[in-house]
Amino acid sequence: MSTPFLTGFASAVVARLVQTEQLEIVAGSEAAVAEFLAARLFAARDGAQLITTTGKALLAAPDVEELWADDDEIKQVVQELHMGGR
Repeated sequence: MSTPFLTGFASAVVARLVQTEQLEIVAGSEAAVAEFLAARLFAARDGAQLITTTGKALLAAPDVEELWADDDEIKQVVQELHMGGR
């Protein structure tokens, strides 16, 4: 379960991490990874731990082969998305 906001957020984070080669996933599984991430974020319900929860969820996602981004790099991606990619 998730919300439209979390689904959109997760989709944007996964897409950006894949685009910047900080996340390697099974081919064609971007939507499944984003759905998994959104569900984990919804279950956590802890905005204060958003970055850490994001990294842990991505590492736990069945279709993730490798995550190279650390918490600081994930935070940078989230901030860039918040600022409209600037």
